[in-house]
Amino acid sequence: MSFSTLPPEILLLIARQLETEKDISSLMRTSARNYQLLFSFLYEHNVQFYSGSALISCVGDDYETGVRLLLEFGADAREINGVYDTDSKLLPETPVGPLHFAKSVAMAKLLLEDGADVNHSSSQWGTPLHAAAERGDIEVAKFLVENGADVDNSNVRVATALHIAVDQGDLDMATLLLDYGADIDCDLDMATLLLDYGADIDSSDTTVSWEICDYFGTPLHFACLRSNENGISMIQLLLERGADLEAMDIHSATPLHIAAAECSLSIVKLLLDHGTPVNIRDELGITPLFRAVEQPDSCAIFPDPIERPDLDIAKLLLDRGALANIQDNMGITPLFRAVDHSDSSIARLLLDYGARISAEPGEEDFRNILHYAVAYGVLGTVEFLISHGAEVNDQDDNGRTCLHLVVDNIQPAILKLLLDHGALANMQNIKGSTALHDVVARKNLATADLRLIGQGVSLIPEDESRHIRCELVWRRDDLVSAKLLIDHGASLDILDTRGKSALDYAAENEKYFVPSLFVGQHPSCDDQPK
Repeated sequence: MSFSTLPPEILLLIARQLETEKDISSLMRTSARNYQLLFSFLYEHNVQFYSGSALISCVGDDYETGVRLLLEFGADAREINGVYDTDSKLLPETPVGPLHFAKSVAMAKLLLEDGADVNHSSSQWGTPLHAAAERGDIEVAKFLVENGADVDNSNVRVATALHIAVDQGDLDMATLLLDYGADIDCDLDMATLLLDYGADIDSSDTTVSWEICDYFGTPLHFACLRSNENGISMIQLLLERGADLEAMDIHSATPLHIAAAECSLSIVKLLLDHGTPVNIRDELGITPLFRAVEQPDSCAIFPDPIERPDLDIAKLLLDRGALANIQDNMGITPLFRAVDHSDSSIARLLLDYGARISAEPGEEDFRNILHYAVAYGVLGTVEFLISHGAEVNDQDDNGRTCLHLVVDNIQPAILKLLLDHGALANMQNIKGSTALHDVVARKNLATADLRLIGQGVSLIPEDESRHIRCELVWRRDDLVSAKLLIDHGASLDILDTRGKSALDYAAENEKYFVPSLFVGQHPSCDDQPK
């Protein structure tokens, strides 16, 4: 007797002896008759042995027949056992319930009628409305809100459904949520939210899982992260609905800070046209102008740091009243942020708008911008600052001059520029060291090096040094620096606070002498440092 002719009760008895759903499915496929006879049993088996694990799959596939059978056999519409697949950085990877997967009004209605909670947020993942917003499912989102969904419910990443819609660039979803009363400036205080979720702020162990985001702000902050046409439309919508231009994110930055950092001229202009304050500060005392002129920073607090400074944005901000000499909490001005660029266009712009290079009388805390430019090693900017009156012999709190800084960074071209513009070769820092002390002691120059330099023996040409080992190329640059200093009057006999001269340090470095870096010197040994 074949499976297709077995009596139904025998077929069902056999099915009950099978352990896996795969085996039951194989039995069902033996004939169309058996498929019909065992169809309901398969779902009953899933509920009995697998706690209705198929429910979320059926909901996600919008398979109403399967969902009804599972619920009829006792599956729980509130069971949490499915991870919602999303690329959104605002939604965590934690299990949620079936209602989050509902892709039709009929399915959502069926689950709600069976007891699903419209505001359920497992592990503070977010409610089903968050999921609908992530999918851009207008009909389901509307149904959920009309059936009690809280439009301002905030998840573990402090994001509401409106944040999700804005982050997705979904103008229609954002409009729907705003029409239903979503808080346009929703920016919950983290401590308050922790308490709302039952956290014990006096204990090192909280009662809930909590995730600190890399970034968080109001929906308008997120809209300013998008520089495309859709982003502009989203910002216009939020502004029309009354979004607060001065709202601050977790770093006290406004939307204008974000737009300036994201290098979005059109958004910066839009915000300024709506009256956003141009000189407002964040928690570091930084204004939007800083964000427009600075280079990328791997430790930046903003997401997706800019790839280049934007001259047009900086000029627009300055034209609208941005202060070129405003200082952050560390006393840094925008010009400091601009000196490490590969060209001097930003620095030139700031100087054209009145940025100061030197301190005013009585201004003791003003930092020397030329020191920063020298440390960053951008020749064009150093030259430009000097031409605008930067003082080459100013000393920092440790007594260091530009010469001390430049020899540390092996920049012979900048060193020559400084010396040619009056830098004093024998100025000492608080330890009594001159720049020559530093280049000899730190770069291991030997007495023979200094003797040959003093005798006027030339170094091998730079193009020849390209054919030797890398460390010798660097050593040649150190020798060039020493020669420049000596040619400009650097003394070999000045003593530091340890009572040592540059010659004393050189005497300790004899093993590092490399004769072949000098023209006409023929060593009897290998020309590598020993």
